[in-house]
Amino acid sequence: MDGRVLVCCKSVTGFTRRYAGVIAREAGGTLMDWKDVSAKTAAPYETMVFGGRFRAGTVDGLKRAKAIARSSGAALMVFATGAMPAGAAEMVLRQTWEKNFTADELDRIPHFYMPGGLCYEKMPLLDRALMKTFAAVMKRRLKGKEELSEQDREFVRMISTSYDLFSEDFANPLIALLKKTEDGK
Repeated sequence: MDGRVLVCCKSVTGFTRRYAGVIAREAGGTLMDWKDVSAKTAAPYETMVFGGRFRAGTVDGLKRAKAIARSSGAALMVFATGAMPAGAAEMVLRQTWEKNFTADELDRIPHFYMPGGLCYEKMPLLDRALMKTFAAVMKRRLKGKEELSEQDREFVRMISTSYDLFSEDFANPLIALLKKTEDGK
């Protein structure tokens, strides 16, 4: 890739940073700390890959990433991490992408979901409190059901504790697209 790809991310608990590292390594890109990324630092790159976490229906940092890519002239690719397992809740993912991109951007900007997990130990206090409150509310709602489905039980288990869904394999589609884009130049 000859340094044509800038990989950057806004990571809070580490899952997004781990994926960014894999993408940079496998695609031969430059990994840059999010606080150091600007239109000026992104300008030498043809492609900017940005990663952020899904948080309250938005991709954390995406608005700034789109502005930087636009100002620098770099093509943008986006990945988001979250606590949902791969393939679970496709409709939720679609709706979240639609909330974060215009119809034109959905067609033009490649975007990928990569399961990360939950790490309560590394979460900021407010995020941790919100997640614990959400978990308690969901447990109460489900407690009223006479019989919990396996999916309900798994959901409650997953939001109650830290867990790690990270796998380098989830980065492969984005890496393949980067390599295909490079081969096509």
